[in-house]
Amino acid sequence: MTRKDKFLKVEIRILPQKLLPDALALCKEVFMEFEAPGYPPEGTINFLAFLELQQMERMVSTGLLRFFGAFCGKDLIGTAALRDHSHICLLFVKKDFHRQGVGTALLSAMEKQCCSCGIRMITVNASPYGLPFYLARGYKCRSEEECIDGIRFTPMERSL
Repeated sequence: MTRKDKFLKVEIRILPQKLLPDALALCKEVFMEFEAPGYPPEGTINFLAFLELQQMERMVSTGLLRFFGAFCGKDLIGTAALRDHSHICLLFVKKDFHRQGVGTALLSAMEKQCCSCGIRMITVNASPYGLPFYLARGYKCRSEEECIDGIRFTPMERSL
């Protein structure tokens, strides 16, 4: 589908472990285009180190992270993860699918997952690029932007 298609059929599902490398590559690709230009070099290095496959596999296998995938047919076009059952991280959508509801569908799936576990508050550390996205979906800033180890983010939350 192209950016001009009005309705995009997207399926959100738990990402199988075998697709974790694809999800991390998607995160890296989108981060480098949309986030890295506004980060100090230290932040880019630290973020990319966080995406290391073995580290992510450990977090998934221990239940610390649960990855979701957005699929258009067989193609992985977006991904996101829940940390500790209530914190959104690594929400990225391929450039050609921005502003077509993919991020919103991922967010909705994670919020439903939280509700099914009895979670009533969901949090996220929104990147500068992602901040307007979360604000438009009812998330509130808990504090001003922070920069830790060169990684810029605004702590946010939303009651479910």
